[in-house]
Amino acid sequence: MARKIHVDGGKSTRDLIDAKKLIEMLPLKAGDTFLDAGCGDGFISLEAASAVGDEGRVIAVDVYPESVAILRSRICRRSNILPLVADITHRLPVPDRTVDIYFMANVFHGIVVNGEVEPLMAEVKRLLSRSGRLVVVDFKKVEGTPGPHMELRLSEDEVTEILEDHGFVVESVGDAGTYHYIIIAVPRH
Repeated sequence: MARKIHVDGGKSTRDLIDAKKLIEMLPLKAGDTFLDAGCGDGFISLEAASAVGDEGRVIAVDVYPESVAILRSRICRRSNILPLVADITHRLPVPDRTVDIYFMANVFHGIVVNGEVEPLMAEVKRLLSRSGRLVVVDFKKVEGTPGPHMELRLSEDEVTEILEDHGFVVESVGDAGTYHYIIIAVPRH
């Protein structure tokens, strides 16, 4: 696979997001399949693995092998995390309609900047189970706060419009901490 460069890619936001609180905000339960798209070093994937339990599964995907290697070193004896080096804008080695939560934190703005919304949305729709949800967490569009340059950030309204234009219905928009918002959406059936 050719090395792909994403805007602000490869950086961890571990110090800016409370993974435990974020996972608690999700409609995630034991036995679910959680896909962490652009998982970075996996700090959110590890928290999700606890939430889904041994009967559940976490698929942690990142285009950067270095990030996935860090996650692999942290998994220890957990058997419910599958780390993958892959590009989320291409077909992933995951069966159709098997993902309950397709999650991406601090990734969507880069997808938009790179003009990759169409292939991403097609893959998300392929993967989501009948009751599955897409969750987008990204930086608030607020001057003087950590995160990407202001011209790269997307407001909650901008993300909502993009999702709706691509066949999703936004269920909720909320606050995900000091620097982030969370949007939960479902495919329009």
